Amino acid sequence: MRQKISVFLFLFCLIYLQGNAQSDSITISGMVSDFEDQPVDGALVEIKHPNFKTAYETLTDKNGHYCLRVSKGKYLALASLKMSEYPVAGSTLPKDDQRLEFWAWNLIAEEDMVLNVKYHRLEVYGVNVFRVQGAHPGYTIYCRPMSLTRGFSEPGKDLDFVDLCPPPEELEVIVKINGHPVKVNMKEKVKEYVSDGICYAYLLHVDLPSEAANKNYNIFHIEMTDLKNGDKGEALCFKKKDDYK
Repeated sequence: MRQKISVFLFLFCLIYLQGNAQSDSITISGMVSDFEDQPVDGALVEIKHPNFKTAYETLTDKNGHYCLRVSKGKYLALASLKMSEYPVAGSTLPKDDQRLEFWAWNLIAEEDMVLNVKYHRLEVYGVNVFRVQGAHPGYTIYCRPMSLTRGFSEPGKDLDFVDLCPPPEELEVIVKINGHPVKVNMKEKVKEYVSDGICYAYLLHVDLPSEAANKNYNIFHIEMTDLKNGDKGEALCFKKKDDYK
């Protein structure tokens, strides 16, 4: 009798722990493709801690699909790229075939989600979203667009010392909030301090979304095209809604 009770308790605990583990984790899945919607096989998809160390990673299959099971929480970013195409990793491909990364910043992992990824030759890095108190209604977006073609245009310089950021008249910007397009009211190229000098970034101002999200956060989608050379890139940024009393 005691043996039967022990087995029952063991099975009960095992089922409880499995169920609890399931409730503390979510699935992030999707497809990695180029801007012609062609799937990218063998692309790295990784989720990063605030110190940029990898929390989770996987590779896409032959159809460009990926799936990650992660603990619930907030992460610095989800990044994706096929490493053989990445110049910083020493890509040996022809320069026209090299690419830069995709980023989804401030990743909020509260429930299962589908997150599709596109990347090309323009990286939208370091996205931050905020509202200026008492100012015109809308969101201000800070980001650093970096065109690989512009980087290769000065072969005698290291990429760190080339202005990779297109001027406003040569940069097309499309912003969506929760999948709905919003008007871009301003795009201003600004200087960003770095340890050995400066680089360039953008301040964007966009309208508030016309439809409220049914979640406690908004997802900003920023797509940029360098009109001079055709380099494209996109990024996401998750932002918790303001909870002022």
